[in-house]
Amino acid sequence: MLCKRPGAFALARWNRRDSCIWWRMRIWPCIWFGMLLGPWVRADIDRWEGEIDGAPYTVAAPVGWSGGKAFFHVHGWRPADAPHLADLDLTNRFYQDLLEAGWLIGRTAFLENGVDHEAHTKALRDLRGWIETQRGEIELLVLEGESTAGTLVLRIAEQDSDLADGVIALGPFIDLTDESKDSFLTAQPRLPAILMTNITEIGDDAGYVAVAADQGYAPALRPLLRPGHVNVNWVERREAVRALETAIRNREPPILTNGTRDVPFRETGTEQENTHLKNQVTAVNIFYGNAFLGFHPDELSAAGINQGETYEVEAGGRSWSVYYGTSYGDVPLGEWVMFPTADEEIMLVRNHQSAIKTANLQVGDTVSIKLPE
Repeated sequence: MLCKRPGAFALARWNRRDSCIWWRMRIWPCIWFGMLLGPWVRADIDRWEGEIDGAPYTVAAPVGWSGGKAFFHVHGWRPADAPHLADLDLTNRFYQDLLEAGWLIGRTAFLENGVDHEAHTKALRDLRGWIETQRGEIELLVLEGESTAGTLVLRIAEQDSDLADGVIALGPFIDLTDESKDSFLTAQPRLPAILMTNITEIGDDAGYVAVAADQGYAPALRPLLRPGHVNVNWVERREAVRALETAIRNREPPILTNGTRDVPFRETGTEQENTHLKNQVTAVNIFYGNAFLGFHPDELSAAGINQGETYEVEAGGRSWSVYYGTSYGDVPLGEWVMFPTADEEIMLVRNHQSAIKTANLQVGDTVSIKLPE
């Protein structure tokens, strides 16, 4: 059995324009193993699901939570025909750590998929109102938004600051000049804000922070030293939440710092059989059709499987030529690509198409990569 500790991979050129919002890492819109089994709930956790004016919600909290701190994750753009779900995977280590620290966790899927800042802000406000009416008063609320929702939470910090106490924007789209765009922002936040973005698209975030530096609430940049869009792991998210909570409670602005963190060692389960490395599908993303494979990037490198080359990937008796790169934008539309995630697994995708439908992949399926000769 091969088993590798986390290690860095070389920074490569990444084109945000090509990949845009189709890059989705394993954190927010993904359906993990626990969710595929149904609404898994730990014995020490309460969970509530329902709808508010047509917007699905999911809320989880430690048993007996009757008020305190709350965390809402806000998902980014989803295709109009994607499942309309307020997904919340309580097997995710990030959410487990929040619950153990006493946080209530909330999710809303909004009234419909797409981008609508006003409607989405209303859904978040409605969710807070439901919690405070039914469960207990929220004394501190952190909003974390990804991609287009990163823009949304920054807009909330600027225009609806009574809704939350601080925001974390993951890979937000930012335009400081064109008021007609969904990504337009004024760079005048009225809440503590952290912008956590991958190094290959950090320009707009740095511009926002620079323009907003003289505001009453100066936002902080928290760069991630790897390529991608919202390419962030659970440790990095946890540390950002801790930093923001400290800033809020101390009434001080968050500070500029490198947000990059390693994930803990894990047993990968990778096996080598003759001319192939084998592992399993550990998770699938039903919103974008991606599959996550249990290989560690260091295992592939040690076996001579290197980024920038094409390899044969097999599953269910079929095979595909797959480019091993850094993002969707490495290949034309409809082509296959695999690349490392921030959680140091391998994501298998078809650019703008569904890999899991094409290959009929499910969690637990065996996937093999043919070794170079």
